[in-house]
Amino acid sequence: MSRKVLLLSALLVATPSFACAGELVRSQAETTVGTVALADLDLSNSTDLVEARRRLTRMSEHLCHQFRDERKVDDWENYVSCVHSTLASALERLRVSMLAYAVKR
Repeated sequence: MSRKVLLLSALLVATPSFACAGELVRSQAETTVGTVALADLDLSNSTDLVEARRRLTRMSEHLCHQFRDERKVDDWENYVSCVHSTLASALERLRVSMLAYAVKR
């Protein structure tokens, strides 16, 4: 891939999923956003793809950690769910961006 793909950065949006008993309506969704720089990576290289995934995972963990409440029984389950959905969303955005770039070439 050319240098243009290297300028890609991934935007992550974390939204925890809470399913509390007795809570019918959440007042407002909680979200947080982070940016992960991938410009120094060659995403056509498998080693750099692994590094991109590592960076995205670490940011997902960082963002989702902000929603943790260890006083709740389902805290760990909510945290893991948040990390997985945030990472999956970021990886899908990355895949779409790479496909769009490939089509433009």
